[in-house]
Formats: sequence, structure tokens, C-alpha cells
Amino acid sequence: MRIGGWTGACLLVIVAVFVAYPLLQLIAQTFGGDGEGDFLKIYREAFTSSIAMSSVWGTVWLTLITLLFGVPLAVLLAWITSSTDAPLARTLALLPTLSLALSPLVGAIGWMVLLAPRVGMLNLALRATFGLDVDEGPLNAFSLPVIVMLMTFYLVPYVYGPAYAAFSQVDASLQEAAKVCGAGGKWTLFTVTLPILRPSILAGTLIGGVMCASMFAIPLILASGTGLHVIPTQIYYYINQEGRTGPAMAMASLLSAVTLAAMLLYFRVLGRGRFVTISGKGARRVLVPLRAWRWPAGLLVMVFLFVSLVVPLAALLYLSLVGFWSGNVFSQALDFEQYRKLVDFPNAMLGLYNSTWLAAAGAGIALALGFIISYRRLRQAYPVDRLIAFIASLPLGVPSIVLGLAALAGFTGGFLPLYGTALILVVAYAVHMLPIAMRSSDAGLLQVSPELEEAGLVCGDSRTGVAARVLLPALRRPLLTAWGLSFILLFRDISTSILLFTPDSVPSSVALLSIFDQGWMTGAAAYSIVVTVISAAVVALIIKSADVAEAG
Repeated sequence: MRIGGWTGACLLVIVAVFVAYPLLQLIAQTFGGDGEGDFLKIYREAFTSSIAMSSVWGTVWLTLITLLFGVPLAVLLAWITSSTDAPLARTLALLPTLSLALSPLVGAIGWMVLLAPRVGMLNLALRATFGLDVDEGPLNAFSLPVIVMLMTFYLVPYVYGPAYAAFSQVDASLQEAAKVCGAGGKWTLFTVTLPILRPSILAGTLIGGVMCASMFAIPLILASGTGLHVIPTQIYYYINQEGRTGPAMAMASLLSAVTLAAMLLYFRVLGRGRFVTISGKGARRVLVPLRAWRWPAGLLVMVFLFVSLVVPLAALLYLSLVGFWSGNVFSQALDFEQYRKLVDFPNAMLGLYNSTWLAAAGAGIALALGFIISYRRLRQAYPVDRLIAFIASLPLGVPSIVLGLAALAGFTGGFLPLYGTALILVVAYAVHMLPIAMRSSDAGLLQVSPELEEAGLVCGDSRTGVAARVLLPALRRPLLTAWGLSFILLFRDISTSILLFTPDSVPSSVALLSIFDQGWMTGAAAYSIVVTVISAAVVALIIKSADVAEAG
């Protein structure tokens, strides 16, 4: 098999060592047995307890119910903002994705501040407004409906993005042809448009399902007292509270196997049919007149942003400005004392510093590797490039907490002992974001004609020179966007970080969880605001840089 020189050989070694090897080590250690031929001992140890089995069913139930609510909502929002005459549709199109700026950990703390049974701000306001003579409620943050609601909020952007892009590319002539053939106008959405969009909706559903199955922060904060157990929190308890890595690895391998099976099912479904949209230069975008429903449709998009992002942030901001979280929270003076105290809190400032450079390094390495792998697969197509791209894509179907456990299994001792250093976080972060970097590079490269590169090569430039002087400037916008998205996801990561951090490499998410665990709720609120502001600043910087790149 030709590998295309030293670059291909290096890429193959990198993905083999840092992607394939940890995952194989995780699987191998779960079948390690007890030295007496009992290869399933770890699995029996993991799944014989009632709590372990409850966590399996809890993960399945929570994922399915979240998909049931989240996917239709995301598709509806995408349809409103892309294919209707809803007011301010172009501006509204950006709103559903803004909820990504709020990490699940921050969101869970924010809704706990709002809906805690005794001193939740919304509960206090409701009891005062309606004169309710009760000490608790009427709402409860520690309930299954609230958990499902928050999970739905975080699922929507993952489905909305692919669905919106697909809706935007549907040619109006397809629906017109369906009407000519006798299809009712209001049914063309279901008979024409949605079948065409099946690949995009399935892709978003797959990614969202993996996200739901690996969600750690929301169940950790809000599942207390609900009887809900999920695999990610059970893995955490096995390692951090019981010191039993074997059962944790068994549960992680099960979760990974299920998500990879979902990926295979997704590709099989797509392989059964052809999904081609025929259009040309005269293609027109679908625009459905909503008439009396125009403003309600636009209001639905704004309400989603308000409830999923503004409401919990407003609660956290207010709590961060008071001295103590109690029943008289609305009568306290406001100041910035909690922010000043954060400077002296152990690991608070260190966490912000560590998360910034760790996320920047992980996103940068992933983007560089992803671009090179994508370029070789699409432009040079050596046989080995398909193998490299396949291995590099594996983390897409592996939950983040499983990737953290795989790094723990692969780099604790052995030929590459990274555990106990910050490098293991950089490696885990880069591997986690590598599929996203590859998909973004694929999308950009497919929009740039190979003729531009061929012209550079004819003029005597090398492939490296052409990539640096032609491709990278042309792809600056999608690459900047990919780096920004990766940075935000890594900056707020908790699932991978909670298993791999050291006292010197504490990230901001772990620092926030430490503040929360110590009961300093006003400090947790202040730290949540700081983390969110940093994420929002990165988003603004990336958008501005991308606009400048496009204008240039």
C-alpha cells in the first residue's frame, strides 16, 4: 500500500498511536480477566449491581426522550428561520446556535438557582406573587421534566445546524413540480422537503444522540433525588469514589459500542437511497408564507433563546452580585465582592488560564491534523489516506467521557506515560475535536476548485507552498469557525477533564465544580459568568475575524 511519502507515514503513526491505540487498550483491558481465563469478570462486576443496570436504562431512556422532543423542535426552528417569511428571519437564524455558548454545567447550576425548591429565585417570585403559603416549590429543579428540558436545550443546536443548512439549499422548483403533479401544497414539506433532508437530519440526530448519551454535567447536578442514573455519572463514581477502573471501562466500552453501532446504522440507512438535489444557477430558495403565523413563528425562535440562554444567565448574574443565597436574595445589596473573592479562591484563576491554553492547543492541533488528513484524502487519494481518515473519524462516535477513559487506559504507564501531565489533556482534547476539524476542512476544500492548486503547481510552486499561499487564505473563514467551535467545546469540557486533570492542570470546568461542591453558590454563579463571558468573547472574535477574512 502506497503511503505517499513521509507525511503519510507520520499521519498513520499519529492516528494509530493517539486515536486507535487508546481505544484498543480500553477494549483489551475490559477483557483482561482475572488471569485464570475469566474474560468476562469485569463485565459481571460492572453490571451485576442494580445501580449499574439502572444507569444503562436511564441513559437509554433519557437519550430517547430528549431526541423525541429535541429533534422536531430543532427541525421546526430550522424551517422557520430558513424557509418562511417570519420577520427578521436572517437575524433569527443565528439565535438557536447561541445556546452553545452556555456550557451544560453552567446551565444546570443556573436552573438550580432558579428552581431550587426552597430558595430558587423563580419559586420565591411565584410564592410572593400568588401568595402561596408553602416553604417549597411550586417548581423543582431536581426533577425529570427539568432534566429533559435542559437536555433538549443542548440537543437543539446540534440538529439545528445541519437542518438549517439543508433547508437553505432546497430548490423551490422541486416543490413546484410536486404541486404540478397533484401534491397538496401544505403536504410538500412532508412528501418532498423532509425526505430530501433525511441525511442532514439523521446526521444531526446521530451527533445529538451521542451528546445526550455522554451528558455528564446535567445529571450530576440535577438528578439527585430523582432516581435517575446514567452511564457517564456511574463511570465517574466507579473511578473517583470507589477507585474501580475495571467496571468503569466495561461501562465505557458498552456506551462506545452502542454509539458506534448507531453510526453504522446511520450509514446503512443512507446507503439504501440516493439523496440528490438537482439545481442550477437559477435555483430559488423555498419561502413559505406564514400569513397570520409570521410573528408567532418568529416569537418561538426568540422564546427558545430567551429560555435556554438568557433566563439562566440572568439568574446567575444576579446571584453573583449578592452576598448570600437565601430566601431574602431579592432584598440584598448588589456588589462585585464575589468576583473579588474568586481571585483568592484556590484553582479559580489557574483553571481559567489552564482551560484557555489547553483548549487553544487542543483545537489548534486538531485543526492542523484535520486539514492535512482532509487535504490528502480529497486531493491526493493515496490508498492509505482512506484508512487514516477512517481512524481519525472514530472519536465522532465515541462519547467524550469514554475518550477520557481511553486516554487513561492508553497513556497510564506503557510506552507513552502521559498520565499526570497536562499533555494527556491536550492529546485527549485534540483527539476529541479531530472529526470536527476534518468535517470543516472537507466542506471548505470541496468549495475550492482544484484548478487553483494546479495553476500554482504549473507555475513551479510545491504542494506545501500552494496549500499555504492559496488554500489557507481561501479557507480562512471555515477554518477559523472550526477552531472557534472546538475551543468553546473544549474550554467548557467536563466529561473528559474530570478523569484526566492533575492539581497543576485543573481546567475551569473542574474548578467550577469544586466551587459548587464546597457550597459557595454565589461564587459558583460569579465563576459561571466569567466562563461564559470568555466563551462569548471568543465567539465574537471568531465572527469578526471570519467577516474580515471574507471581506478580504
